[in-house]
Amino acid sequence: MSGTSERLLERNEETAYQMKENEINSIRSQLPKPGTLGPEDCQECGNDIPMGRRQHGFDLCVGCATVREVKHGR
Repeated sequence: MSGTSERLLERNEETAYQMKENEINSIRSQLPKPGTLGPEDCQECGNDIPMGRRQHGFDLCVGCATVREVKHGR
């Protein structure tokens, strides 16, 4: 492989790595902050949110969170 091909491959790998890092950071920014107590009722359907989820700052019940994840492909 020539030097030019190796540099191009390295640049492509760096770009792919940066894209993955950006996606990870985007997902992390959407997670609830530790120690934040979430609401008692789901923001979408109004059902109770279990204390375990509230303690992690979630604002959706499991059902609504699952539907949202399926819609957004996560």
